[in-house]
Amino acid sequence: TPHATTPASLWPALADAFRKLAPQHIVRNPVMAVVWLGTVLAAVATLAGATSPGFGWAVTAILFATVLFGNFAEAVAESRGRGQAASLRRARQDLVARRLDASGQESAVPAASLRPGDLLLVEAGQQIPADGEIIEGLATINEAAVTGESAPVLREAGTDRSGVIGGTKVLSDRIMVRVTAEPGHSFLDRMIALVEGSNRQK
Repeated sequence: TPHATTPASLWPALADAFRKLAPQHIVRNPVMAVVWLGTVLAAVATLAGATSPGFGWAVTAILFATVLFGNFAEAVAESRGRGQAASLRRARQDLVARRLDASGQESAVPAASLRPGDLLLVEAGQQIPADGEIIEGLATINEAAVTGESAPVLREAGTDRSGVIGGTKVLSDRIMVRVTAEPGHSFLDRMIALVEGSNRQK
């Protein structure tokens, strides 16, 4: 997959792990900052002769390895997040909607141009172009692309299971959907922000 971790992608992550040792980066993670400070103090104490060289350098090496591994794990996670976000963006940009006008005429428009209240037709094999609510019909939908749930789910008009997510795929039947999300505020947009780390907490 585009966001899978490969041996080639680990080298940039390792370089990032060393860059994250800089004070302006390390202070963003208080736990790692304390361990990094302990590493420096252990090295200084060893150089000053306050402890035996063997013990002092062993402690310094262990603490340094801990900080480096923590930074490396974070860099790998960020790299995977960027890859997944790019994949989700491509999925969103490629979506085309079958929008119905007031007279019931159908036209193909980019998903990015949809606004709340627009009516869409989605059939089996097509992706739902925007977050919305089914107002007519029922369908089984594959939501694995955005939720990770592999089992298809049933969505039906007039029930508490009528909501649909943009980017998911209709597996059966045909539905009419009313768009409910403003551009830039869809579930997919929130997913992209989350995996990129802008909303992720340490």
